Amino acid sequence: MRSRSVVDHDHAYRAAIVATIWIPTAIVVASEIIVLLVGSAAPGGRLITHWGPGAVRTGPWWTYAVIVAAIGFPVIALMGFFTLRATRMAGRNAWMPAIAIAVTVFHCLGLGVGPVLVNAPPLAPALPLIGGIVLGIASGVLTWWLLPTEPSTASLGVAGQAIPVKNGEIAAWTGSVELPAAFIAVVAGVAAAIVATGLSLLVITGRPHVWPIFIAPILIVTVLVLTGRFRVSAGPAGFSARSVLGWPRMVVPASDLAEARVVQVDPIADFGGWGVRFAIGPQGRSRRGIVMRRGLAIEVFRRDGRSIVVTVDDAATAAAVLETYARSRT
Repeated sequence: MRSRSVVDHDHAYRAAIVATIWIPTAIVVASEIIVLLVGSAAPGGRLITHWGPGAVRTGPWWTYAVIVAAIGFPVIALMGFFTLRATRMAGRNAWMPAIAIAVTVFHCLGLGVGPVLVNAPPLAPALPLIGGIVLGIASGVLTWWLLPTEPSTASLGVAGQAIPVKNGEIAAWTGSVELPAAFIAVVAGVAAAIVATGLSLLVITGRPHVWPIFIAPILIVTVLVLTGRFRVSAGPAGFSARSVLGWPRMVVPASDLAEARVVQVDPIADFGGWGVRFAIGPQGRSRRGIVMRRGLAIEVFRRDGRSIVVTVDDAATAAAVLETYARSRT
């Protein structure tokens, strides 16, 4: 079972910042120093940089320094941005710092320091990559375990007001929620840029082995299609939020419905971003979210304390409908 020291919010937040920004930065800088010292001493300043087929396999030693910096600093900047903005969740969710350290350790060791120190077949590149993966996972788990947490607080929001329903009447509500057009445009633009880069490399190099670069935009578009729009419903059967394609879906059956609240949501502060999200709620239980914008949302609680948050229009009516059936079973 996870055992983390409990501190106040400010201390937990500062610990998350240190683990997400400053420790990864120190790892990247230390890795660059090692690559500089070892790589510059290589004969002719060249190391094996191409492990695939081909006659030319060596390249300048600073190739590895570029790899470390090109991956390390953007990852730190991205994760650091979300952690700095996640003012209400950083102290209770150690997964962002854990991912930041895990990714940093993996790429610094597996793609930078490792190939420089072990720069000869048959140990390289398999040994550095495997070592980077193992140490990356281990460092991430250790970070997640050791980071302090802040104490649970009472759930925020306003409880829904039950609707008076007469015998034979049914209260129900349906709605939909989708990602903002601007957000979709940005994500689609990133995917298009990656595709353009891949096509350019394919034309310039004439080598088909650049095809893996197209995997990223395919995954981006797939995720966008699956999670870009959800249908939400509340009624006698409980609560459900389903993607327009049917999956993913989040369901709370009426038999497990404890409470529905209207809450104010800031995507970054509460969940670290937009889309289908996961966080640890104020009660220390899982808090899943379908977060498409900032503003009012409905939060539906299960009897065991877990909850689902969805940013929908007319959240008060949806919460009232659910409260009607939650109270009828108490």
